[in-house]
Amino acid sequence: MDAGTTMEADVATDRLVTAFDHHDPEYTPYTAQRVNSGIRDRGVTYSPAYGGVWILSRYADVRAALTDWQTYSSARGVHFPRAEGMPMFSPIDFDPPQQREIRDRMAAPVTRETIADLEPRLREMAHRLLAPVAGRGHGDLMAELAEPFAIEVLSVAFGLSDACRSRVRAATKTMWTYISTDKDASKFWPAFHDILAEEIERVRREPDGGYIAKLAAMERDGKPLPDEELYSIIVSFCVAGHDNTMNSITRLVHTLGQDPGLQLRLRREPELRAAVAEEALRRWCPTDRFTRVTTREVTVADTVIPAGARVVLLFDAANRDPEKFPDPDAFDPDRGNSHHHLSFGHGIHHCMGVHLARAEFAAVLDELAELPVFDLAGPSELHFENGRHIMYDRLPVRFRAEEER
Repeated sequence: MDAGTTMEADVATDRLVTAFDHHDPEYTPYTAQRVNSGIRDRGVTYSPAYGGVWILSRYADVRAALTDWQTYSSARGVHFPRAEGMPMFSPIDFDPPQQREIRDRMAAPVTRETIADLEPRLREMAHRLLAPVAGRGHGDLMAELAEPFAIEVLSVAFGLSDACRSRVRAATKTMWTYISTDKDASKFWPAFHDILAEEIERVRREPDGGYIAKLAAMERDGKPLPDEELYSIIVSFCVAGHDNTMNSITRLVHTLGQDPGLQLRLRREPELRAAVAEEALRRWCPTDRFTRVTTREVTVADTVIPAGARVVLLFDAANRDPEKFPDPDAFDPDRGNSHHHLSFGHGIHHCMGVHLARAEFAAVLDELAELPVFDLAGPSELHFENGRHIMYDRLPVRFRAEEER
């Protein structure tokens, strides 16, 4: 980066620190960490974007807000701004008591016991996808591992049809393109709605014993759940069930591809693999932020946030707060408290799929440990989806010959 480009980047960073807007063209994965750190250094901040938002970015403040759902409500939606006509996601866009009821209905396929039973199949999937790439000696582990693995796991865990599975990724990408930038949801929700309606019709016609079939048969007060409520639950599983996992797997692979020594260490110390996954989640949060709305006036670090204010919870900045994680920009699987990251959220909205996600990371890391050492084989460009999800476009790798290991 030459001096002129560096100066331009510094100007953009300074501007976005004082007037944060995650849809600004200059807020990219390459500037976001500097912007987020600058915001955290200033403490509680305000931006005039979208009618005004307050930003919490220090670990203690973000964690406290996630804990205090009575003050920081999700009931007006956590995506902001959001398109007109976009349905609420279950359970993240609800407060208790509705949130608790919805969460209970969603729990069955993601319990610790259910995921334990699924683990051998996850390992088989990871092997089936990685073996051809390793045998060939090279490949794109975004297209050939992360994306198909996350989608297949989603399908198996929740009982989605092959037809639904083949359309979920495209529908999700379209949704992230328009959810916050359009005035209505007509460019993405009808297509997603049709996918979900077809799934419900399928399992009602031919119940297959999967979670979607069981969900469609659930009742409240002796009556079937409304279809729109079913869609809200299924779309949450479809999106959250693959998007963040896919992003996190690419981060894990990219990190290992830069560090052959770490790959060798994970073979010698398999107990370290979980810590590597947690540190990757801390260092590179797959979902950069969510929002809440205050139900009352609240004071945070001597700053008064009014009632009815939209509050951005900046997870990336919190996960790199030096008060919580010393030398936070370093990737250090030995730091000991990586699992305290906020990438799975905290409090009543703590990620329901945490056991499934960790089992997926374990399956991929275990399988990679059985293969030759690999290196990154070309550039991988990062981009934002919906200003929140940091994605790689590709992840080319080269597996070394046995004698190079």
